[in-house]
Amino acid sequence: MRIKKNMTVLTTAVLLSLGQGAGCSAEAEPESLATFTLDEIVVTATRTENKAKEVPAATQVITAEEIKKAGSNSLRDLFSLETNFFQKRHTRGGGHQVMIRGMDTDKSLILVNGRRLANESSTSLGNANALDRINIHNVERVEIVYGPSSALYGSEAMGGVINIITKPSERQEITVGASQASTDANHWYHFDLGRKGKFAGTVDMKFNRLRRLMEPQDTSSNNYGTAQTYSFSADYHFTDHDLLNIYGDYYSQHLGYDTGAATSKHYSVRMGMNTIQGDAVVSGDGGRDYRQQNYGISYHRTARNHDWQIRTYYSKIDYRDWSKNTVSRIVPAADPVSQMRFAAYMRSAYGSEDFNINDNRLYAIEARDTVHFSDRHRLTFGGEFLHQRTYGTDLGDVDDMSHSISWRGMRAKPTQEHSIRTYAGYVQDELTFGPWFIVPALRYDHHERFGSHVSPRLGVTYNVSEHLRLKANYGTGFKAPTMMQLYEILKRQMGRTGGGAINWVEVDGNPNLKPEESRSFDIGVEAEFGKGFGSLTYFDTQVDNLIRSERIGTHTVGGITYNQYVYTNAEKAHLRGLESTLGYHFSDRWQFKVLTGWLSARDTSRNRDLTQRARLTQIYQLSYDDHKEDGWGAALWNRLDYGYVTDNYEKKTYNLLNFTLTKRLSADTRIFASVENIFDRRDDDCDLDGRYWMIGVEHHF
Repeated sequence: MRIKKNMTVLTTAVLLSLGQGAGCSAEAEPESLATFTLDEIVVTATRTENKAKEVPAATQVITAEEIKKAGSNSLRDLFSLETNFFQKRHTRGGGHQVMIRGMDTDKSLILVNGRRLANESSTSLGNANALDRINIHNVERVEIVYGPSSALYGSEAMGGVINIITKPSERQEITVGASQASTDANHWYHFDLGRKGKFAGTVDMKFNRLRRLMEPQDTSSNNYGTAQTYSFSADYHFTDHDLLNIYGDYYSQHLGYDTGAATSKHYSVRMGMNTIQGDAVVSGDGGRDYRQQNYGISYHRTARNHDWQIRTYYSKIDYRDWSKNTVSRIVPAADPVSQMRFAAYMRSAYGSEDFNINDNRLYAIEARDTVHFSDRHRLTFGGEFLHQRTYGTDLGDVDDMSHSISWRGMRAKPTQEHSIRTYAGYVQDELTFGPWFIVPALRYDHHERFGSHVSPRLGVTYNVSEHLRLKANYGTGFKAPTMMQLYEILKRQMGRTGGGAINWVEVDGNPNLKPEESRSFDIGVEAEFGKGFGSLTYFDTQVDNLIRSERIGTHTVGGITYNQYVYTNAEKAHLRGLESTLGYHFSDRWQFKVLTGWLSARDTSRNRDLTQRARLTQIYQLSYDDHKEDGWGAALWNRLDYGYVTDNYEKKTYNLLNFTLTKRLSADTRIFASVENIFDRRDDDCDLDGRYWMIGVEHHF
């Protein structure tokens, strides 16, 4: 009776919350399940262990074996082969976009072993660099949950969740590897200490060097430099049912860029009724530095009918960028007065220096318990406390709360500090009735700056037979405004105007913003038939309170005229689509797979398409593996993006052909290589920057 009462109360609460329609938000795109592993155990979708085929949420697992076969050098490379959610190599100054069902990168929660990471608080970057800082050679598997997951994970999980799970300690082993690519070079080391008595642990290191690249038509080089990653994880087993884990990660990257060799160029400047011509040398350079640190401790215990965990962790990233342009050797062919005017114009239009320093920190405490009432019923509940702090020049302005800071001898800039605390509690029921698996969940979040939010979700799986399942989900999602969207006062040069002058931009935060909210449902079918397998899912998401920056005019400060923007809750959107997977095993060596996604993504507030999304996406993949210790593995795949909407609202279509090859020399040694965008497609509007190649080797001792 007590069990039935608990179940009824939770289910009723979820249904009532769903009926209230907690809002609208999301951005969905037809990105489908790429890897179909029937009995793979997943933990991200429900925070408990379940088979992937049982959980109602659309879930994908990329296993350790698939990571090894892919021969990927980064998570970006892995996702381009094993998933069909949309990626772009560059996004507004670095990193790449990861769009799950059409949702922007900042609306997909990226976790490492279930923990959040501190990323750039800058609204233009968000977590776009997060995957680049994770060492793929220390990844055991990746779990991807499609669709709103705020009922378990709160803010940032409005589009979905990507959980990267690192390698556990298994046996004494040393792994070394190296790779060369068209853009960078890497070498890495993995030390598995094995279990000795009650102790086990791993240590990992990775070193990266980005090459300097500069096309003849470019005015400056790419960001180039070095990066290092160090990490350790130590386990202490009090018993086989009690585990204490301590971990730490350190990432450091130092990048620079330049305008190349200084050369004299001819300039023509119109001043009033006259045009003055002359020669000048304009040169410049700049750079970016990142340092990220993650530390934590957790205790996990299983006893009788309970499985509980408590942990605390700390994540910090500080990042800074700087730029300096210099004008020298001005030689105008005109009278002395014109020379002075020309020189003054050139130095004001082309000479500048700027820097920004920012620091973002995250402190968290989490606790969770799963109660096993029976084989058909278990209840999970838990709570979280998050404290986020951001400090830097992008928050700074001159007032009583600010102070000034200088760097590299440049003019001082004001800085400020802001923080947000969040408290949350959640509960989830898992109920099995014959062929039915029902999972209601409910989460309550209280944000210090904008109040409370309730996120319900209800998922259902109906097993028609052993090889045929129907799945349905309905829930809400939300994303709290970021610290920068609330408090940013960013003043920065961003390119140049048509006349060559520096374009100064000011972006202001808005402390009165509301959370972005979504209401979403999906329904799908999964099946295995003989040597084949497939899935088909329809999803529909409505979005409210989408945050964007609006231009409100110009204003002049200290002789500099800024184009001024402010963040507002200005957009609504409706995203719906179909995603499907169809695969066939010709034999134990050959497999063919087609992934198709159709997306309608509309900005309903302005009746136009959302940009940077394709109307139709298809991936055709043919893979081979002879499963021999000294054998071969290969994959050839083509990606079609039809009706891709550019930032200028043009629609473009393109195909990208890719190939990867793995040769196992023995059980301990493999060589791998890949070529992406084989036909060297380039298009700035679609962020296609040409062919990419990589070759690497790895050996286990």
